[in-house]
Amino acid sequence: MSAPGDALDILRRSARLALSPGLRPWVILPVLANALLFGTAYWWAGSTLAGWVGALLAGWALEGWLAFLNPLISLLAGLLQLLIWLVLLALMASTFTYVVQLVAAPFMGFLASATDQRQHGPLGLSTPPDEGLVAMAWRTTKREVRKTWYWLWRALLLLVLVGVLSLIPGLNLIAPVIWFLWSGWMLGVQYIDYGADNRLVPFSETLAQLRGKRALVTSFGAMVLGLTMLPLINLVIMPIAVIGGTLLWLEHGRHEDRRAP
Repeated sequence: MSAPGDALDILRRSARLALSPGLRPWVILPVLANALLFGTAYWWAGSTLAGWVGALLAGWALEGWLAFLNPLISLLAGLLQLLIWLVLLALMASTFTYVVQLVAAPFMGFLASATDQRQHGPLGLSTPPDEGLVAMAWRTTKREVRKTWYWLWRALLLLVLVGVLSLIPGLNLIAPVIWFLWSGWMLGVQYIDYGADNRLVPFSETLAQLRGKRALVTSFGAMVLGLTMLPLINLVIMPIAVIGGTLLWLEHGRHEDRRAP
């Protein structure tokens, strides 16, 4: 099966596993947390921006023979406020996952561990390391900070490159493709690493292994990225992607358990 076919199969199986009794609580918790954070941020930002537009146009009206245009202006002002809400929804839908990764890291670590505990037996793998909840939460949060740094400075450099390519006729057509594929790679690393971290594999070794399966990792991440851009689906795709990343690591990674530095 091709890499995209493998990635799609993993996501399909992950969606089924997310509904299983053993994993369902660890899926519901991050979904509720994401919905609360997303709803609060969306309502505050939308209300603030729409309020600024309303305040700017309040009390403003044409006089004299142009007064007949005032109802049209009021309609356009209302449409502008609606457009602000819609644009903000699309923007937050495509960026929200990155914002909550650090906040949700402990939840994701617990979900990866629960997935590993459920799947390692049928796959013939050794039992994953036993670890307390506090230790796991602290470890996954530190790992998330490290991954964020790995992503951040590379994203800035690539953003400059894509910006330059966008100004060159002909090459500007491949700039979005480069950005999308790189974002897919990074999301693939992001979610697969939860399974590797659960097995206490250092991040540097995880990257070395994943580079050998770049097509599969990028395909998996690109599919998750596409689903992340869909409103409402972006609230539930994160735990499904964690399950999928853990499955991918268990089935395609090497599992010499060792203490991460």
